[in-house]
Amino acid sequence: MAIQTPPPPPQIEEPAAESTRPDASIKDMREEFSRKTPQTAEDKARARAFIEGKIEMVRRDPQLTDAEKAAAIAELEAKRDAIK
Repeated sequence: MAIQTPPPPPQIEEPAAESTRPDASIKDMREEFSRKTPQTAEDKARARAFIEGKIEMVRRDPQLTDAEKAAAIAELEAKRDAIK
């Protein structure tokens, strides 16, 4: 029994225009999408755990120098400690 293969897709006759969208303006939407409810203790614990995982990942990265690791860890620890 022979296996039938589908026909090839049709060829594109003309290339698409460079851009079909008009220039869009950029608007700061942070205020509109900001958190409406305060973080719970569970939310904060998850955030701290996430940052702890990142710190451990930096510690184990063989491609970073000791100075780069120290700087990255200090930055992450500051973010972790800012979560109250």
